[in-house]
Amino acid sequence: MNEEKATDENICFEAVIFDMDGTLIDSINADFLAWQRLFADYNKSLTFQDYIPLLGIRSFSVANDFLEIKDEEERKKALADKLIYFREIVEELGINVIPYADDFIRHLKENNIPLALATSSRRAKMKMVMEAVDLLSYFDVIVAGEDVTNGKPAPEIFLKAASMLRVQPENCIVFEDAANGVKAAKNANMKCVALASEHTGDLLGEADLVIDTFKDLKFADVCDQLKKIPV
Repeated sequence: MNEEKATDENICFEAVIFDMDGTLIDSINADFLAWQRLFADYNKSLTFQDYIPLLGIRSFSVANDFLEIKDEEERKKALADKLIYFREIVEELGINVIPYADDFIRHLKENNIPLALATSSRRAKMKMVMEAVDLLSYFDVIVAGEDVTNGKPAPEIFLKAASMLRVQPENCIVFEDAANGVKAAKNANMKCVALASEHTGDLLGEADLVIDTFKDLKFADVCDQLKKIPV
């Protein structure tokens, strides 16, 4: 008789942790254009293909490692300039919630599921964006880029969110859209649902589940699918 593969059916998923840019908010284009302007300030070019691998990396790390800004005061000014550029672009182009993400968040809150936002973006940018789309109040816990020492793909940001929610990591589900975020979730021993896009769909192979849309998504159905995945 064939042995059945071990599954995670005994796990009880208790909380959901969301990435922000590209997962909840359609901000990738605006963020790219803001970084592109900042890179130009330092006589560096940035194409969209160059930008994609930066998704999920803390702004501090981008400025430090890719723009090679080692002076702390100069780095602070550069990141402040980047936020100004981002705000100007958003004011010009607008910013929207990823389709049906707000419906899914409301569904989770109606079912009393604790929610955390874990974003590599700095807190000032996060607050501006989330208030603009009226989603900030739904989250019980928020962890921003400057709240951690080690950015994605390190697991620190997700582990901190789980700790603040008082939920064990293995009982959390992470929603991400970037390869670095998926790796961080898996490094945190969490299940990861990846939202595929035309930019990142082929980079999400490590996710436990890949979805194309939040439309009609139900928490119970996601849990059932994740529990059936072989260990």
